[in-house]
Amino acid sequence: MSLKTRNLICLLFLVLNVTALQAADYFRQIPRQAVKTGAGWNGKTQNGKAGSQVTTLPSSSEKSGHVQRANFPSQNRSKVIIILAKAGPGQAKPELDAAREEFQERVETAMKAINELFDKQKAIAIKQGNTHAADLIERQRRRFKEKRVLPSVINTTHFEKEMVVAVTAMQKAYQHEIAECARNGNQAKASLLKTKAHNELSPCVFDGRRKYVRGGGGIFTIQADQSWLEVKNRGKNHVRFTEVARKPDYIELKDNTTDTRLRLYHDRVSLKHGYYPWRHFKNGRWAN
Repeated sequence: MSLKTRNLICLLFLVLNVTALQAADYFRQIPRQAVKTGAGWNGKTQNGKAGSQVTTLPSSSEKSGHVQRANFPSQNRSKVIIILAKAGPGQAKPELDAAREEFQERVETAMKAINELFDKQKAIAIKQGNTHAADLIERQRRRFKEKRVLPSVINTTHFEKEMVVAVTAMQKAYQHEIAECARNGNQAKASLLKTKAHNELSPCVFDGRRKYVRGGGGIFTIQADQSWLEVKNRGKNHVRFTEVARKPDYIELKDNTTDTRLRLYHDRVSLKHGYYPWRHFKNGRWAN
């Protein structure tokens, strides 16, 4: 055999060997599931089908060992979607937690605004040299913080509106959660939520009783120094009272000149003179 023929045979052997190795490398990348299910492979398209599963062989530019799948099985795809929905960073927050965040943001904004009003009014009083007014403003600020009594020296209309909206929305969120617990028979959690709601919302309920109208035309109005002025007979008579008690169901006033006491309830006025017992005096209502 000539040298030229021998070299030609060696070159042909090398070409066949390389082709066989590439084919083996391709077939090693076929998923085991396709082999087990008897997937048929088409040499022209390099695509195999096993039921609903389609597997695509890698192109020559891809690294060995990486398999590119065109489609997932529908069942596995559904599981992946569910897992991502539960564990993803964009997961929706529980209704109560979302309501609490909004509630806290509203309260903080409203409190900041009313404190700025206190500062503004006090600065004006000091600028005018009215130290008495500045002292009254500071006293009402302390009363507002400690006893949650709305002041009369500044306009609190916006503050009251914002607090009512915030508290009402939070109450609805708690009521929905409590009702859900009751439907599920979890009375212990429902009771716990009621207590939690009371503790969380109570500090945000402010006393805004500042004007009272009684039967007969008398009107009681709180003054800047926290005293009360009763105007009656269409403004002809004025009586000044000192506030001596403030309870959830009434405010008690005292006339120091006649030793007369009044209790302003939400629907009536009770009167007490000297050592005599309390008695019904007039019907009435809070006007604010």
